[in-house]
Amino acid sequence: MNCIKKWLLLIFLLSGYAGLAQPPAHIPLMNSTWKLIGQRTYQKNAAFKMVPAFPAPLEAMQNKTVELPGYIIPINADLNHKEFMLAVVPMDQCPYCGQGDIPSMVEVKMIKEIGYSDKPVKIRGKLMLNKTGDYRSEVFLLQAEQVK
Repeated sequence: MNCIKKWLLLIFLLSGYAGLAQPPAHIPLMNSTWKLIGQRTYQKNAAFKMVPAFPAPLEAMQNKTVELPGYIIPINADLNHKEFMLAVVPMDQCPYCGQGDIPSMVEVKMIKEIGYSDKPVKIRGKLMLNKTGDYRSEVFLLQAEQVK
């Protein structure tokens, strides 16, 4: 009987630890700009290369200052970052997997470094769209700063 109690206690403790191992729920950060970024598609250009195609309202925002809430996804293993990816979800994701209401990440180039945080941040910067189909990001925020 004593052995059964020990096993039940062990199972109870392990199930408690399994509950702690669940990923934290993230705060939805979608805004109108993120939704437009999520509408990006791909098309073949004259050289039969697949290149991004952005919706007209997003193209109208080219070179304009926008604000995006998001999570910092570091590019380098540092405490402070001047360049990083910004995502609407708190995890790294494939840039081509921005489907199903999750837009692809945005590459951010800050004016000055900011510290890493696993909490959501709001970044303001100049929106640049990369339509070349090269190996760089497709959406950038340049000359960016953190909005307090």
